[in-house]
Formats: sequence, structure tokens, C-alpha cells
Amino acid sequence: MEIILSLIGGFLIGYLTSYFKEKGKNKAIIEDTSQITEEKEKVTSKYGLETTRRKIQYETKSNAYMKYFTLLDEQSQVGNLEAQQEFLPVLTKFNTDYLCNVGDTEKELKAASEFSNSIQAIMMKSQERYFKFKNETNSLKLIAGDSVLTLLDEMDRLSQLSFDVSAQMMKDLAKQIIEKDMTSMNEQKNLLENLAAQTLEIKEKLVAEIRRELSEI
Repeated sequence: MEIILSLIGGFLIGYLTSYFKEKGKNKAIIEDTSQITEEKEKVTSKYGLETTRRKIQYETKSNAYMKYFTLLDEQSQVGNLEAQQEFLPVLTKFNTDYLCNVGDTEKELKAASEFSNSIQAIMMKSQERYFKFKNETNSLKLIAGDSVLTLLDEMDRLSQLSFDVSAQMMKDLAKQIIEKDMTSMNEQKNLLENLAAQTLEIKEKLVAEIRRELSEI
């Protein structure tokens, strides 16, 4: 009887030992599976958040850059339109008023004064438009990469310099017409053409750098 009980006891001990070992293994497997699933969910969530973040960043930057170039083109188009609709009539009137009154000092001075006032009004309007353009695109500099930011600053510098030369050119125009000396005007014209070429070059570099920056998001 004792032998039987001993055998049964040994069997039970062996069985229970095996049972608890297997149970421990199963529990470990379940825990490992749970941990793996949890890690997978974390990675998936992180990847999803990263993808969303990059998508938002790409859309924000691309929209801001598109707005910049749209406003830049509008700035140029409006400037050309104003030159045709406002500056040329003012210049034509000055030529008429001055040439018709050569020798009459009072009328000559009046023609020059009216021309100067008209030019000043045109330039103030142009400058206000340029400042509005800068204000509307200043936010772009907060999200631009270093290389793009450098090119944007260079574009601003060239634009401001072009504006200053144009303003001086129109301001001196009446005097040059009166004195029949266009030397200064030709120098200013050459400078403006050079600035225009530099601006175009910077614009092309800016487009290339923006494409590179967006592709790396």
C-alpha cells in the first residue's frame, strides 16, 4: 500500500511539476506576446504620429512657399501695371508742360514741382505695397530652413535696393530732362538691369532649395 501511495505521490508530484512548468511557459508566452503586441502598437502609433507630423509640416511649408511666390509675382505685375497706368502719363504731362513753356521760369518750375509730387505719390504707393508684401511673408521665415532663409534675406536685400534705385531714378528724371543729361539715368538703368538679373538668379536658387527642403521632410 505504501508503495502504491508512494508511486501515486511521485506521479502527482511529477505531473504537477510538469503542469506548473508548462503553465509557466504558457504564461511567459502570453506575457511575451502581450509585450510584443504592446511594443508593436507603440511603434505603429509613433509611426502614425510621425507620418501625420511630416504631412502637416510639408503642407504648411509648401503652402507658405506657394503664397510667397504668388505674392512676389503679383508685386512685379502690379509694379509694371502702375508704370504703364500712372508713371507714363505723369512723364508725358511733364514733357508737355515743360517743353511748351521753355523759357518761362515760373511755368517750368511749376511743371517740375507737379512732376516731383506725382512721382513721390507713386513711390509712396509702391513702397506701401512692398511693405505689405514683406509683412505678409515674414511668417515664412519662422518655418524656413537655414539655406532658404539666407536666400529669402538676399531676395529682400535686392528688392529693397531695386526699389531705392528706381525711386532715385524717377526723382532725378525731371532734372535730367531739363539739363538734357541722361548719363546718370543710363547708369541707374544699367544698375537696375543688373539687379534684375541677380534677383532672377536668386529666385531660381530659392526654388531649387525649397524643392530640396520639401523633399527631405
